Amino acid sequence: MKKHGTLLLLLSAFLLPLVLAKLVLDLNWYQGGVTNRGELLSTPLANEWLGQSGKWQLVYLMPDECDELCAGALFNLRQIPLAVGAEQDRVSSVLLVTEPDWSHFSPEVRKQVQGVEQTQVPNHVVSQLRTLEYGAEAIYIADPLGNVMMAYPLVKGKAAILAQGKDVLRDLKRLLKVSKIG
Repeated sequence: MKKHGTLLLLLSAFLLPLVLAKLVLDLNWYQGGVTNRGELLSTPLANEWLGQSGKWQLVYLMPDECDELCAGALFNLRQIPLAVGAEQDRVSSVLLVTEPDWSHFSPEVRKQVQGVEQTQVPNHVVSQLRTLEYGAEAIYIADPLGNVMMAYPLVKGKAAILAQGKDVLRDLKRLLKVSKIG
């Protein structure tokens, strides 16, 4: 009887963790950890015009009126590529504009826009961006192949804008580290 008890004890030491793991997964008791800070888009947007640069891009659609949300996005568009450091040549910021006329914007907004690549986009591209989950109210990350895949909804307040910039930077550095493209 002692032989059988030892065998059962040894067998249960190996089978019990497997049975418990199977139960946890089947009953959805385990909530997997998420390492990204931005929101992965459920339907990524693929566009040829974004893939032409061959870089990772921070994309923002400039609204007609630049409020606090817009000012925070412009700040992050300027600062994040600089903060990437040694990988700076693999990243660019793209400000999408529907009209190249900046005269109706304040001098502060015109100053913030300096140093950020500006691209005039046709209306069909604007409508495509507006169909995304956050529309024009987010900073998007596009991969070097032109796929818009991640969004960072715009925030208000100096602390929130700085925190969002850190989140974008963290995710972007992780993408640059694991990516062989761009």
